[in-house]
Amino acid sequence: MHRRLICSTVVSLAASLVSLNVSAAAARRGQPHAAPPTLSVPDGTRLLVLAPHPDDEVLAAGGLMQRVSEGGGAIRVVYLTDGDGYPEGVRFEDHVASPTAAEYRGYGRRRRREAASALAALHLGDSIYTFLGFPDGGLAKLMGSYWSERRVAYRSPYTRLDRPPRSEMLVAATEYRGEDLTQEIALIIGEFRPTMILVPRREDQHVDHCAAWFFLADALTDVRRVQPDFSTDVINYIVHYDAWPFQDDGPRLEPPPALAGGVSGWMRFPLTAAEARAKRTALGRYRTQVHVMSWFLDGFARSNEVFSRPAPFRIALPLRHNRCG
Repeated sequence: MHRRLICSTVVSLAASLVSLNVSAAAARRGQPHAAPPTLSVPDGTRLLVLAPHPDDEVLAAGGLMQRVSEGGGAIRVVYLTDGDGYPEGVRFEDHVASPTAAEYRGYGRRRRREAASALAALHLGDSIYTFLGFPDGGLAKLMGSYWSERRVAYRSPYTRLDRPPRSEMLVAATEYRGEDLTQEIALIIGEFRPTMILVPRREDQHVDHCAAWFFLADALTDVRRVQPDFSTDVINYIVHYDAWPFQDDGPRLEPPPALAGGVSGWMRFPLTAAEARAKRTALGRYRTQVHVMSWFLDGFARSNEVFSRPAPFRIALPLRHNRCG
């Protein structure tokens, strides 16, 4: 090591020690630490929320959506699946040990109705919601093995469907293939032109949530190819990560302690008392979920929400290797 570099390193270490001592002294004097960053929502925000399943939108952003609406913004919620691939839920609702495909499909229709009721409870005005009807539990498979028409479409082991309802296809002849899902998301982005997009983090441990991140990234690549001037603020949320947030039952929602907050750091979003009440009411509209996992929903009914921003990205599907567990 050169002498100049050694001197520089010593000075740097000394400065670090001084900084640590100052911080420790401040802590002993009871001085508050710097406040964590907060997510700001400009008036007129055009918010697109990608929800892998009905209830994810309220769990993650029931308060944020209200704030956008209050600020004169526009909201579009896109449900990638109907949440119909949940065996425990179907068994409870239909009192059956081995649900049939028809019962899984009926459960999905019930969750759609609950989603409409939950959004109504948030009083979001002229918000729009769209169900794409892709396979619950199967989104990660569409990123590789079932990407294109070069092989047969994916078939849900629950509903036995291999495509969304024809009346709801945004792109003609859509089937359960990854490129079809990318095209539908890209079409929505191109038409709605959101200024903010909310999507799960890739580290979310539910495979559908992780896959949602990759499909959003791929769709944005397509949109920017056609509309080079398009820009938007991509915001991440997380729902499934180890035992978070259930190890802490305090009034405030803290970020997962073992997960870094990305380039932005974890951003808190404090809710007003009215926003928190409306969010709790909206979560209660998901009766099928309350029946089997009320503790899970309650874990997100706190006085704030947490978000992060990803580093700049450019992802093109399909993937050679599954990155979603």
